[in-house]
Amino acid sequence: MNNTDKHLEVLSAHYTETFLLLKSAVEKRDRLFLYILGVVFLLLIYMSAPAAVSDWLNLFINSRTGSGSSTTNLIEASFIGAILLLGLLSVSHTYFQTVLHVERQYDYVYQLEEQLCDYFGGKAFIREGAHYKKYKRKFSRWTKGIFWILFPLLYVVFLFFWSIFLFTKSQAPWGYKVVDSFIIASIVVSLALYLLALVKKQ
Repeated sequence: MNNTDKHLEVLSAHYTETFLLLKSAVEKRDRLFLYILGVVFLLLIYMSAPAAVSDWLNLFINSRTGSGSSTTNLIEASFIGAILLLGLLSVSHTYFQTVLHVERQYDYVYQLEEQLCDYFGGKAFIREGAHYKKYKRKFSRWTKGIFWILFPLLYVVFLFFWSIFLFTKSQAPWGYKVVDSFIIASIVVSLALYLLALVKKQ
């Protein structure tokens, strides 16, 4: 086996491994996006009736611990809101990291495909790069608009309404309000850095 064949074999194996890792990262990104939507949905339910959510959760815990019909409030409503918001921060930050990782891996896959194409006259290893270039000005722009503009905008709107709820209707102690404010600020900072990284990538 000459050096060219050896180089092609190593490059092909590396491309295959990279593509599988990219596929796994994309699946993780999609799951995290759904998790964000799920946590936001729970927070919206909480905003509509925080006391009811707290009563339901305490009733469930009491029934599982053998307290029967006891109405002991083991978990306060404000605590539930803070935990949900902290979960949103964790899932969101991981989602932002994963999206940026996927974008970097896509660029790397395109570079590998270009190198491999040279060995086959541009007729092979064009699965990702050629598709991206073909639809770059069509569906990709629409998708980018959804995930780069619409989703962050709706996210900020949700955080704005959560802040209003927190300081006007939640009746949470000031300690919880301070904690929630720090969590909201952390989410906004993560979102801003995420969008900045995406813009710089272009």
